[in-house]
Amino acid sequence: MPSAEVKPYIKSVFVHSELSTRGIFDALWLSDAVRTASTDLLIMRSGKSAEQHNALLRRQLEENKHYIMFYVLTEYDVPLGDSAEWQLFLQVGDQTYQPRELKVTDLSSEYKAFFGKRFGKTKIAYVAKFDAQDSNEKPLITPHQTESIRLCLRSVEKQAVLEWSLDASAKAVKDAS
Repeated sequence: MPSAEVKPYIKSVFVHSELSTRGIFDALWLSDAVRTASTDLLIMRSGKSAEQHNALLRRQLEENKHYIMFYVLTEYDVPLGDSAEWQLFLQVGDQTYQPRELKVTDLSSEYKAFFGKRFGKTKIAYVAKFDAQDSNEKPLITPHQTESIRLCLRSVEKQAVLEWSLDASAKAVKDAS
């Protein structure tokens, strides 16, 4: 069961075609709030010191200054990527961005716990990493200007969008920057 801090950052979508399911996608945006919650769980589980906690959290939050990252779950038979049926990209405002990196990953116990029942033996996890700045080194997500971000999944026939609204909470904007 995801904690209250993490729940707003998990989105799910089912893609149907006539009477069949074409894809089930679950995504977790690795915002500052999510990274803080995962670090807290890891430290609690491992019994590490407050100093180790702070060092790990600093590294996690520093990574968010450079990348916008998501964990994406899909069924094993619905792969993602350039050579797969489904591709993904990030949309911020009217701009779209391709992932710097999209690869299969093993989720830590903390992230499996956040996904809860969404994560199972028939699912595969990907990490999708996008640059946090555009080619002019301007942040993609800016406080009071970015209303939402969208993780878009597309095949030749279907599309799905997972959207995180930032204007609903100033905290979410702060987490992204």
